[in-house]
Amino acid sequence: MTAAAAMVALTTMTSVATSATVTSLSDNFDSETQALNYGAFANWNVSNGTVDVIGTPGRFPLCDSANCVDLDGSTSNAGDLTTKDTFAAGTYELSFRLAGNQRRSSLNDGVDISFGGLIATLTKAHNDPFQLYTYIVTLASADYLSFSHAGGDNIGLLLDDVNVTAVPLPAALPLYGAGLAAMGFVGWRRKQKLAKT
Repeated sequence: MTAAAAMVALTTMTSVATSATVTSLSDNFDSETQALNYGAFANWNVSNGTVDVIGTPGRFPLCDSANCVDLDGSTSNAGDLTTKDTFAAGTYELSFRLAGNQRRSSLNDGVDISFGGLIATLTKAHNDPFQLYTYIVTLASADYLSFSHAGGDNIGLLLDDVNVTAVPLPAALPLYGAGLAAMGFVGWRRKQKLAKT
């Protein structure tokens, strides 16, 4: 194999090794039907309790936009909202908006967010408005995204606008890797020549 052919093969292998499956999710819950104890989500499973889809217009016009999810469903048993699909290993930006329950002043609610392990426990007062939260998360292996509400009184935190996007590798990284591989190959060839003399 000539040095040029080896370089092309090495560059190709480097490019393949750095590409990854990109998985993303964008859900504002507006395509869901407003209902108490809702479980027919397009992108989510509900376990260990219930959640409600509420919205504007509707019986509970508490969301900034059309629909949002009350994470403590009407059975007084807060549910876990977990993605139906796993996300491949890699680095992701997770963002979502979260508000207090907007109803009972005596309640402060909390939620655990898990994505490759517990990434946050958030507590909000009843009248806290929607706030954007953003996290950079690196998954070592495929995993689900989950919101687990700590309530149990049928009035919970309000969740909206969940987005997960893969964080791309810097554009120059494959080129940098190819350059390092080429330098290693040249050094190896030089050693081979010296060993023969």
